[in-house]
Amino acid sequence: MRHPNYTNPYHKDRCKDSGKSAVPGCTVNFKTTTVSYKVHKKYVRPENEWQIIPNTQEAIISEEQWLRVQEIRENRIRPTATGRVGMFSGLVYCYDCGAKLDFCASKNLKPNQEFYRCSKYKSNRGECQIHYIREETLQKIVLKAVQGLAAFVQDYEPVFLYLMEKKSIYSRKQEQVSLENAVRNAHNRITEIDRIIARLYEDNIAGKITDERYIKLADGYEAEQKNLSRQVVSDEERLSKMKQTTIDLRLLLKTLRECTDIQELNREIVNRLIRRIEIHNNDKSSGHCHVQVDIYFTGAGMIDIPTEQEMAALMDEIQNAKGTEISA
Repeated sequence: MRHPNYTNPYHKDRCKDSGKSAVPGCTVNFKTTTVSYKVHKKYVRPENEWQIIPNTQEAIISEEQWLRVQEIRENRIRPTATGRVGMFSGLVYCYDCGAKLDFCASKNLKPNQEFYRCSKYKSNRGECQIHYIREETLQKIVLKAVQGLAAFVQDYEPVFLYLMEKKSIYSRKQEQVSLENAVRNAHNRITEIDRIIARLYEDNIAGKITDERYIKLADGYEAEQKNLSRQVVSDEERLSKMKQTTIDLRLLLKTLRECTDIQELNREIVNRLIRRIEIHNNDKSSGHCHVQVDIYFTGAGMIDIPTEQEMAALMDEIQNAKGTEISA
């Protein structure tokens, strides 16, 4: 029988590592270490000290699918007391406070009465207003938006890609390349500083430079190294987000090409197409209750389907920019 205060020391690290480090087809070395050979307890090293060897084996799934799954796993979904899980659980947010909307269901509620409500509302005692919407209504809104986007992409894919270029989502390759070069150069400089400090130490031991001179030079190099390390972490995060956006856009296009006739939503389609849904507070100024819903698609964000006049103007822009003819 386990002690009541027992905790698994490996559970947290294993969950953390599996979401970030394990890339399909890669081998990750030096993830853990020990204080000394006498102490067998293992500690997880910082990620910048890991050695990741790509393409050491055949990947079971593609990198795009893997990254998307890790992104979905960040949104932990807890079933209600009835065992029901909302189709959009973990994806619905409050427009005003940014908190997630809780999925509310009970034995007394019929399926068409289940709803989402701001987690900070707390029966009018919290920090936010109710921001209420029924799941059945939200399904109809999202289905209509997905059907409209799928039809638009299938009929006017060049126009869709041109819109993505105008939003600077599909045309950041040059920025990404420069960022990769900056990260590579920073890593090389950090390694070079280590060698310089080692040579300075040897010169100090040999008496070629004084202790005061050595301390001054070493402190300067170490300060530069710390600044570079912080910059590398920041640049790598930006680079990861840029790569994820490109991968998400490819996944969105692939899914929309495959879904030629979507008549009903399911969790798989929602996870592949929808990044985020924001619910505004209800508006009763007209005498009827209206709720605005903002849908952010994976890799593309919010998309407004162009009207016929806007479509004609966009086609003229593309023809003038690229000199190509587009026919619908």
